[in-house]
Amino acid sequence: MSRIQHLSEKEINEIEMKAKKKLGEKFKVNRILRDEVFELVQQEATLLKYPIHDNELCAFVCLKENRTFVYINTFIPREKQVFAAAHELYHIWYDKDRLLEPELLHNDVMDNETENINEQKANRFAALLLVPTDVLHSELMSRAIQKDTLSIEDVIVLMAFFYVPFKTMVRRLNEIDFIDQKKTSEFLSVPDRDPQAGVMLVRKRLQLNDSSQERTNEIFFEKLAENAIEAFDKKLISERKLRSILSLMNQSPESLQVIKGADEVDLDILLEDYDGNE
Repeated sequence: MSRIQHLSEKEINEIEMKAKKKLGEKFKVNRILRDEVFELVQQEATLLKYPIHDNELCAFVCLKENRTFVYINTFIPREKQVFAAAHELYHIWYDKDRLLEPELLHNDVMDNETENINEQKANRFAALLLVPTDVLHSELMSRAIQKDTLSIEDVIVLMAFFYVPFKTMVRRLNEIDFIDQKKTSEFLSVPDRDPQAGVMLVRKRLQLNDSSQERTNEIFFEKLAENAIEAFDKKLISERKLRSILSLMNQSPESLQVIKGADEVDLDILLEDYDGNE
């Protein structure tokens, strides 16, 4: 199992109250957020998504010129992207100092292998935001999952349903006293990143029809295309600069219909050019 939790019972209760309060403020009570967490991020910050081929690098949040930015590495599985976004929301809402001294969020921190209290709080908050206690209890009841017969298959089905990492799901089951410490340690020792064993192998056998394990490799720069096109229209940047900016999102002036493609050019314009060269 990962390192011993250092959060006190009082701190844990405070974090749960914060998660419940935010879900209420955002009208998400008794809801399963999944990808909706990105919408919450966009309400608070400028969201950037870009794939960096590094399984350990997950995200970061920072404040620059009075603007908050959140970056998500879309190379990691979607479930971890979702958890990383929820983790960074804690820093935005309740840990402002982190915005002034940004640090990269790595996989080991999301796995709770950290002595940093604020990171542990952010992890606990993210888990509660994505897997609310009442909703988890309801899901266990609706699926008729029993404490004494809980299997790894049950845990994997739940993690896929809530869009959270396997270890997060195991910890949530422990936190609501559905499994004891011995069972928790047993589950946490199961390999969760080996395609040929452990969690990933069970997922294949279950043939789960979910996309939580996808590496989306999505490229998203909030309002970048809109702002670049506006700057081009106002002749503040050149076509070359526009192409360079849009290429970051695998787009082009033609794909966004800012500039007509060669096969879309009006015949009259071609004839005018031809006449002018005669």
